[in-house]
Amino acid sequence: MYRKIRLSIIFIHFFALLSAKELKYPVSQIPAALKENAHTVVRLHQEEVEIKSEKSAIVTITEVRTILNRNGEDNSYFRATYDSMNKITGLKGKVYDEQGKQVRSFGYDDIIDRSYISGFSMYEDNRIKIIDPKYLTYPFTVEYTYEREMKQTFELPSWNHDEENTSYESSSFVVKVPAGYTFRYKEFNLPKGVNKTSSDGKDIYSWSLSNLKASMNEPMSSEDTPNYPSVLLAPNKFEVGDTKGSCESWKDIGIWESALIEKKDKLPESTIAKIKDITANCKTDYEKVQKLYEFMQQKTRYVSIQLGIGGWQPFDATVVDKYSYGDCKALSNYTKALLASIGIKSYFTLANAGSKSNNIDETFPSNQFNHVIVCVPVQKDTIWLECTNQRIPFGYNGDFTDDRKVLIIDGENSRLVQTRSYPVSENCINRHSVVKLTDEYTDEASVNTSYIGLCYDEIMPIYYADDAEKKKMLTQRIKLPSFTLNKFTYTEHRSFTPSFEENLNITVTNYVHKLVGNIALLPLNFMNKVTTIPEKVRNRKTYMCIRRPYMENDTVTYLLPKDYKVTELPEKFEIAGKFGKYTASTTVNGGVINYIRHFELSKGYYPPEAYSEFREFMEQISTADNAVASLTKQE
Repeated sequence: MYRKIRLSIIFIHFFALLSAKELKYPVSQIPAALKENAHTVVRLHQEEVEIKSEKSAIVTITEVRTILNRNGEDNSYFRATYDSMNKITGLKGKVYDEQGKQVRSFGYDDIIDRSYISGFSMYEDNRIKIIDPKYLTYPFTVEYTYEREMKQTFELPSWNHDEENTSYESSSFVVKVPAGYTFRYKEFNLPKGVNKTSSDGKDIYSWSLSNLKASMNEPMSSEDTPNYPSVLLAPNKFEVGDTKGSCESWKDIGIWESALIEKKDKLPESTIAKIKDITANCKTDYEKVQKLYEFMQQKTRYVSIQLGIGGWQPFDATVVDKYSYGDCKALSNYTKALLASIGIKSYFTLANAGSKSNNIDETFPSNQFNHVIVCVPVQKDTIWLECTNQRIPFGYNGDFTDDRKVLIIDGENSRLVQTRSYPVSENCINRHSVVKLTDEYTDEASVNTSYIGLCYDEIMPIYYADDAEKKKMLTQRIKLPSFTLNKFTYTEHRSFTPSFEENLNITVTNYVHKLVGNIALLPLNFMNKVTTIPEKVRNRKTYMCIRRPYMENDTVTYLLPKDYKVTELPEKFEIAGKFGKYTASTTVNGGVINYIRHFELSKGYYPPEAYSEFREFMEQISTADNAVASLTKQE
């Protein structure tokens, strides 16, 4: 009997040890500091890049993430894109509960595999693999492992720690290359630099970090350089498909891209004849470029083309001419071909596009581009053509490609140049409102607003919507407590600096605040108050960025009823400094009050400690925007 009890104790102890060994990544082992401000903790990130040759590489990744709460749910999913040149293999996944017990594993049937650009692409092999863990008992942990087989080395992986509200317990990045193989890397914000060793005929470069606390969103952060630990890679020599190239300089990248577009600008004779006819009466090259651009806009439509080397090489111009569609590469190449057919030189130009995108890193030649536009030097000016938007005016690029370095593709003369920058006068809103106070409760207002330059983009979606949607979108933009939109019209002015003119007729109720007795308060800023102040940030770490200059000019005329008298007006308010300037003044003439306001923001990059000054600047403006006039109703 004693022996049986003893054996039972041994077996219980054995299975307890066995169970303990099976537990992985218990949440209790996460250091408390890594849970601060975190929705997700990356317990382990291991990434190994083995570059086999200039044409191929294999990337092996294991990542373990603990999801602390529902705000981190999105990080529990596995998502990875691939195409014919980047294949994903050996994908596996597991889910562990809070104690570290495995509760799920994923096989082939659990992987969602679908098109990555569905709805936007006619020809593409870009796809995405997704795993939904379908487990929401927080906290829990997911583990994913996979390999990526790369049939090109032009785009090499990077090692980033940029997810907000995510801490990293252990992260490593290893790059293995054949002995003597050269490439470049750039480090940002690392606790220690690269560790280089050699083994079995390979050079090994290693980076690692541990216990990186979660970062939080810091409003208006600069995107010039990473503010998180990061390593970027770039090849010196590379191969894509049957092509070979170099990233050792921007000129080298331009030479490779020049070869990709060579002889792709041929057009049918019938199209050339049509182009010559269209431009026959044009007196200047400027007019010819405009005619051809508008012809291209009317003829073509944008579709994404992502197929093999088609990610870098455009369709032939004859294909675009025949079928009237293409991606940014194909439409830009087609536009370039149209211009060449009448002897106008233009350039296929690589850009890093997007309203939030900043300049590329000029010191690190590599593929930092996601878009193609056309550069046309004309007389003493330069025209930039966005070929994927069939609605924007000729020569207008907006904030999609403004004020940044781009790479002009011109063989041995390929070079970086700067795109057009829009000054404050071309990024502004001018508004004139006339408000007639008809009785104690109702006011009638007519508002005329010009949205100029970059502000033109704000109105474009409204302008092209149907009437019902127009009214809905416009109503949502008007910041008045109670109103009825009676009538509205829009007029478009198309030019290099385009604008929309908006005319509104509004009935406003209860705009004037009635106080005790016959006293009333009239808010002076009718439609343009600063109501949102950037949130406070303690111990800010990142530089603050005002990406573009901006200006508002407001004039409001209030027509008072005969029985109202102005008893008090606010004093003129002025503030000016490094962030911009603001003035607001009010005058009265009989039964008419005129309120004039000017607000201007200056473009600039400012150190972290300047952020609190900027908040104070905006708080002062917000306070000034709430100024009121005191009125008395005469009996």
